[in-house]
Amino acid sequence: MDNLMEHEHVYRIVDRRTGEHQKVYSRAYHDVYDFDSPESARHANCWGIHADPKQFKIAKYRVTFELIEDECDEEKENNDCFKRLQRRVLV
Repeated sequence: MDNLMEHEHVYRIVDRRTGEHQKVYSRAYHDVYDFDSPESARHANCWGIHADPKQFKIAKYRVTFELIEDECDEEKENNDCFKRLQRRVLV
């Protein structure tokens, strides 16, 4: 259970003016916020949008995991997690 992720830390791009985390659109058609290194975060955008350290900083976060449900199989209809998932999908 200790080796759930390859890295214990992630790096995020932060706009110095607004404090907002910046996303980078991935070739896999989704937004990426977490990066493996400061360098990969800084140069994640092919146009170099986040390359200016005066405008964007790179913040380091520790990754932690909190167990919410010990068993959460969708197949078990009497499972509380499944019921919550079902309500969320039906709403």
